Amino acid sequence: MWKGKIWPGAWRISLFLAAAVCVTACGGREEKKAEVLLYEGEGAASGSAVSGAAVSASDSDFEVTTVRKTTYKEEFSDVADIEYTDKETLYIFEENAVLDAVKVKKSQAEKKGDVLAEYHVKTSKTKLAKQKLENDQARAEFESGLSSLNRELEQARSELGQLRSQAEKNMKRLEIKKMEKQIAAYKKGEKELLSQEKEYASLVQMQKGVKLVAKKNGIITKTASSKVGEEIDSSDKIIEMSSNNKWVLKVEDPESKLRYNMDVVVRLGTDVRNFKDELRGKVITASDITGVEETDEEGNSVVYIEISEADKKKYDFENQNIYVYAVSFSIDDALVVDAKAVYSESVKNTNKLYVMVVENGKLHKRFIVSNYKTEREYLIDQGVTEGQALAILD
Repeated sequence: MWKGKIWPGAWRISLFLAAAVCVTACGGREEKKAEVLLYEGEGAASGSAVSGAAVSASDSDFEVTTVRKTTYKEEFSDVADIEYTDKETLYIFEENAVLDAVKVKKSQAEKKGDVLAEYHVKTSKTKLAKQKLENDQARAEFESGLSSLNRELEQARSELGQLRSQAEKNMKRLEIKKMEKQIAAYKKGEKELLSQEKEYASLVQMQKGVKLVAKKNGIITKTASSKVGEEIDSSDKIIEMSSNNKWVLKVEDPESKLRYNMDVVVRLGTDVRNFKDELRGKVITASDITGVEETDEEGNSVVYIEISEADKKKYDFENQNIYVYAVSFSIDDALVVDAKAVYSESVKNTNKLYVMVVENGKLHKRFIVSNYKTEREYLIDQGVTEGQALAILD
C-alpha cells in the first residue's frame, strides 16, 4: 500500500510519497513512486511538492488502494446433516423393562430380521405365581363347565334314540339344538382365558429376555446405547432407522441465505474448501415464498435440500462432513472498492458516498453510486474507473 504523511501547513499541504502500491484486480501489489499534493475543500491543491521528504509511519499516514474490475460473486456456505424422511422408531412399552444391549451403531445398514437390541422385564416370582394360579383356576373352571354341558348333550342324544313317539322326538331334537347353541356360546368365553394365558407366557419369556428385530431394510439413524442397563420408559426411543436413500439434506441455520429452488453445490470432505466429492443439489424449502418457517422435529429453523437418487447411491454421505456452497448472485466486470476507502456525508439531508481519488499528484473528492456493499467491499456503478488509486484516510 501507499503510505503518505500529512504535513501541517495552511490550506495547502504538500508531501512527497516515497512508496506506493498498485493493487491489481487479483489483489496483487506492486510498489511505485509518486508525488502527492493533499488538499482540503473543493478543488485540488497547487504548489510544489516537498522534495525528498521521507514517509514515516504515524497517525497521519494513509494507505492507497485501487479500483479493480472483476467478476463479483456473493458466496456463502453452510454445514448440512442428513434428515431421513421414512423413519421407523422402536420403543419398549412394557412396564419395568430393562435395556440389556444395543446391537447396532449409527449409520449401520440393517436387513429385515436382524437383531437390533435386547431387553428383559423385571417381574417378581410372587406376581408370576399369582397370575399362574389365577390362570390355572380359570382354566379348570372352564373345562369343568364345558365337560358338564357336553355330558348333558350326550345324555339328551341318548334319550332321543329311545323315544318312539314322533312328537316326543321332535321336542327332544329342539332341546338338543338349544344345548348345542349353549355349548357354542360357552366356548366363546375361552377367548379371554386364552388371552390371559398368552399374556402370562409372554411375561415369562420377557423375564428371560426379548430381541428387537428390524421389520425392514434400512439405515440406523439413532440408538439409545447410553441407556443400556437402565429401566426404560415407554417414551424412550430405543432404535430409529430409515429406509435406504429416503432422505434430504438439512441446513439448521435461521440466518441461511438459501432460497427456494436455488441450485447449490454439495461438497463432501474435510471442509467447504477441502473436499473429496462435489455434486449438485436444489433447495426445496419454500419459507422465503410462503412466509411459513420450516422446522425439524426439535423445532429448529431449517432449510431442506434435495439430492438426486443416483448421487445418493453413488456417494458416501453418512461417513463424511457435508457442506452446502452457493452463489446468490454474480456480476461480470464489476467495479470493486475496498470499503475502507468509501466515506459518506450529508448533502441536503441525503447521505452521499464519496472517495478520495489520487490523481496527478493530488487528492480529488469524487461522489460515487454503489449498488451493493458488504463489510469489506463496495460495488460501484458510477464515479470511478478501473485502476484508479483511492486514499484510505482513516
